[in-house]
Amino acid sequence: MSKLSGRITVHGDKPAKLATVEVVNPTGDIIDQVQVDDDGRYTFHLSNGAWKLNVYDPHGHRGKGEVALGDDDQSYDLDLHEPEGGH
Repeated sequence: MSKLSGRITVHGDKPAKLATVEVVNPTGDIIDQVQVDDDGRYTFHLSNGAWKLNVYDPHGHRGKGEVALGDDDQSYDLDLHEPEGGH
């Protein structure tokens, strides 16, 4: 089992407060979800393999990522995108 952690931001450097990070297995099932802390940080403990991340916040910002975990802990940061039609 490895630790996957990282930081979720908006506009490049602001923490995405209240963002939710979902971890999804290769068949598309949501395995777990956490809310980030006040600095935009999250942590999961996962088995080795390929995982997808879906991230969203209450303001409509969205982000997706993919990570392959091996025997070492890994960090994955993500900057969220503006909602459709947003400024």
